[in-house]
Amino acid sequence: MAQEQTQNESNEKRVRLIRPSIVLLCGPAACGKSTFAERHFRPTQIISSDWARARVCDDERDQRFQAQAFALVHCLTEIRLGLNRLCVVDSTALTAHHRKEYLELAERFHVPCVVFLFDVPLEKCVERDRARHRTVGRPVIERQHLSFDQTRTDIRQERFGEIIEIRDADLDKVQIEIIFHPIAQPAGMPGWRPQGASRQTSRPWQQGTERGSAVRGAKPLPITPPPPPPAAQVKPEIRPPSATSKVPSAPVTGLSQAPNVAGSSAPVDPLLSPSQSATRTTPSETATPPAASHVKPDDQSHA
Repeated sequence: MAQEQTQNESNEKRVRLIRPSIVLLCGPAACGKSTFAERHFRPTQIISSDWARARVCDDERDQRFQAQAFALVHCLTEIRLGLNRLCVVDSTALTAHHRKEYLELAERFHVPCVVFLFDVPLEKCVERDRARHRTVGRPVIERQHLSFDQTRTDIRQERFGEIIEIRDADLDKVQIEIIFHPIAQPAGMPGWRPQGASRQTSRPWQQGTERGSAVRGAKPLPITPPPPPPAAQVKPEIRPPSATSKVPSAPVTGLSQAPNVAGSSAPVDPLLSPSQSATRTTPSETATPPAASHVKPDDQSHA
């Protein structure tokens, strides 16, 4: 059984709950659900729809974002169940569709799902609503109280592990005992891994290795010195030609031919003036002095 309910001679009602499990608080506004939860459960165990609505849209009274608020409640409940935690859902829970979501979630995790029905008279709820800082008004409470009358009948046909009725006189007489009974997390759930198994996910410094111990026990890789730089190429020394060395003659290019004084053609330097080019000669063109005349003076005199 998910919980055990007993009552002694002093009309004190004891309720035994299992952790992890889902506990739904069902009743109209201002029936005392939040006060009851704060009295018997830790603040971290309570998942309130008003709290979720305030986190979603900054106003817990704004009813336009109901879907987003209950999505947050459902997500947080699922995460806590995966960590073997107790989840006390503080909402009206007046619709069968809303209750069905938590019944299916409990079945997925194989945990109990119990419901507290707060059977408080309408006028008492209206009186408490007027005394609160945040009021919802009588019309809202009347509609919810009418839905609650139908819920008390329909909920008997649903698959809750236990249904606990809390009347207005029982709010101060309930004693709750929580027993820890851990469960194996179903595969695919957030944060799931086999019982007793260690974390297999490698850290950033373990990438490419099977385990961190392999990294710690591995031998360091040998350090290979960088190769020496290539030897510098020595350029051959170029010495200027000596005065006594013979320089082979090479044909002179880029020079035009121009007639010399004797009428023969000779190379002309384009950087020289025509007059300079005409007087320039090469060793092969050096004129040979004429031979000495062997005319006798006697011949000259007779000439």
